[in-house]
Amino acid sequence: MSNDFENSQEYRKALEIAKKQQELYKNVTRAISPEALAKFQELSDKLNEWKNSLNNMPGLLKLVEMLKNYQQEVRETEGLTEAEFEEKYRSEIEWSEKFGKNGWVISEHSNPADIKNWEQLLCEGEAKVAEFFDGEDIVILDVIIDGLQEKYVSDETQLYFKNGMQAFENEDYMTAAMYLLALLDNRVNELVDFPNQRMSYRVKYSNDGFANQKAEDFRQLTEKRGFMSKKIYFLEMYPSLIAYLNRIFIDGLYKFENGIEPPYLNRNWLMHGRMNRSIERYECIQILNALSVIEFMFGDR
Repeated sequence: MSNDFENSQEYRKALEIAKKQQELYKNVTRAISPEALAKFQELSDKLNEWKNSLNNMPGLLKLVEMLKNYQQEVRETEGLTEAEFEEKYRSEIEWSEKFGKNGWVISEHSNPADIKNWEQLLCEGEAKVAEFFDGEDIVILDVIIDGLQEKYVSDETQLYFKNGMQAFENEDYMTAAMYLLALLDNRVNELVDFPNQRMSYRVKYSNDGFANQKAEDFRQLTEKRGFMSKKIYFLEMYPSLIAYLNRIFIDGLYKFENGIEPPYLNRNWLMHGRMNRSIERYECIQILNALSVIEFMFGDR
């Protein structure tokens, strides 16, 4: 039986195919140098190592969970009006307002980890946050100044910015603040769609004053499905910016007639010659940061 199979045509064909495959393998191995074969083996080992590390990486599961939570959050906010969106994230808005009330607008150059660090720095005083912009080996302030210099090329903005920065570099911070605050007032009024330009500062620098601008931004970001941008604008930048402008331009409890000077920079006290203290470097950095955020949010439209 065995001899019959070995003598059969099927067996001879199978043997012929096997010999051809063996010869092909020999040709391939001869064509590839030992060095190349070693490289292939090394690459294969690294791929297996990478695959195994992914399978065993605890952070991968955490990342997947974060993505699932993000998708769920996006679905939950679809269809919400601006008011409903802000109500849903009320605690985050109040958290951001705290920074503006302490002189710092949440920056386009910051990330969530930075903002958490700001919160810790505020415990030591608002001047400490300036380290994020102007600390050792930190270039964010330079980036902000360069960006604003590229923006301010028209006669009036260029003049005020140039004079303000010259005073800043000369450490004449009171003069610098005068120029930069005047520029801040100009840019806000130029770029923001206020319902009425003649409204009082108290109304202008509030959610009511920014209502038109916020409504348009919310509409555009909703149409573009820009969920993360919507969170950054409405939960971080808008709340901190409005709170900062309110502090800078509105007297609040610190009216002239009360005779109590505010412990922070205020336009009216500065421009009307009522200040009895020197302005510090970090206070000018606060204005520069606010200018940068305003140009980021409302410029180039």
